[in-house]
Amino acid sequence: MMPEEVKVWGITVPVSPTRRRKWPDALRAKAVRKILAGAGIRETAEEIGTNKSLVALWVKKADTSGKSPAFVEFVAPAVQRLAELPHEYGHETASSTSCRISIGTAAIEIPPGYPADHLEEVLRAVRAAQ
Repeated sequence: MMPEEVKVWGITVPVSPTRRRKWPDALRAKAVRKILAGAGIRETAEEIGTNKSLVALWVKKADTSGKSPAFVEFVAPAVQRLAELPHEYGHETASSTSCRISIGTAAIEIPPGYPADHLEEVLRAVRAAQ
């Protein structure tokens, strides 16, 4: 007969009849702090009796360092709309303006008419590299 709960690091972890554990937030946070302090994911997972990929997921979800920017959906304006914009910046025309995106130390200059699908790929690659 399987117990209805177990103690891990002094924290009660409920166990379902199918032997699945419901990991409390306090235990997840403790595991993440331990790993961020230098403990290995595999060793920590073995210590608490779970899969290392689950512990790695806890660490990934807990990443609040601000180093990686949150994903922002990008919708490119239609080229026709760019040509119709008023001339707000002195002698520059709307078709000669560009967009500059800075993420950390990376800066991306986007000319007018740049293909939106390619820009989306570039932004995903920059985010993945952060």
